[in-house]
Amino acid sequence: SDLAAHQDRVEQIAAIAQELNALDYWDSAAVNTRCQKICDQWDRLGTLTQQRRTGMDEAEKVLERVDSLHLEFAKRAAPFNNWLDGTREDLVDMFIVHTLDEIQGLIDAHAQFKATLGEADKEFNAIITLIRDCETFAKQYNVPGATINPYTNLTGKDVESKWNEVKTLVPQRDQTLQDELKKQQNNEALRRQFAEKSNQVGPWIERQMDAVAAIGMGMQGSFEEQLSRLRDYEEAVYQFKPHLEELERINQQIQESFVFENRYTQYTMETLRVGWEQLVTSVNRTINEVENQILTRDSKGITQEQLNEFR
Repeated sequence: SDLAAHQDRVEQIAAIAQELNALDYWDSAAVNTRCQKICDQWDRLGTLTQQRRTGMDEAEKVLERVDSLHLEFAKRAAPFNNWLDGTREDLVDMFIVHTLDEIQGLIDAHAQFKATLGEADKEFNAIITLIRDCETFAKQYNVPGATINPYTNLTGKDVESKWNEVKTLVPQRDQTLQDELKKQQNNEALRRQFAEKSNQVGPWIERQMDAVAAIGMGMQGSFEEQLSRLRDYEEAVYQFKPHLEELERINQQIQESFVFENRYTQYTMETLRVGWEQLVTSVNRTINEVENQILTRDSKGITQEQLNEFR
């Protein structure tokens, strides 16, 4: 606008010089030289002004592009950074499981998470590309301060560092879950092993208790026959003891593995120990009672039927 205001003056000078030439002014050569110099300077000023305007337009476009890259980075980096923070916490989160189903659930969830890493990697690369494009612009057009983002305190190094940490933590989490899976598989095998054995030992002890109790009633045969059967039971109990010892060994492994529940059996090692001690005590007590009855019968000269009636 300032140049336009002076355009008329330049044109007036040129018109005056032309009029002087038309009047054959004696010093027209000097006037023409002076006029040409003014016109040349005016044209040069116009050219420089246009070049300046073009340069400023280009600089504005560069700055707009840099600002656009900064804004896009801030808009995409912020949620991605939050996702990275949450993901890192999840990958190092401690967990406590007690069954195969529980650890399998964690493994399935981790597999679903890993399926999203491809998209996350694309987003990471897109964010890093924004940073590189901005740095390229800053270097190419020598834009001071172009690497400082006014929209966020996050930097490309922050995002890259966290992303690399996540990629490191993922296989570590895989290994942790697989280790826990093996542990739960071992625990499950121990449960089944204990249940299979205890479901044999428990009913066997109960049957022996019932049989010994029936003999203790004194209604099954002579005293000698009862004592013979009791001796057989005593021997059977002695022969059966290795089964209980095997259960103790399995139970020791279960305790060391911190397995507290077993849905495959109603028996626990404590109930089996108590049942076993009761069986041994019952056999010994009943044998002692029958032997005393035989001594009483023989020393007093009374019959077994009389003893039974007395009892």
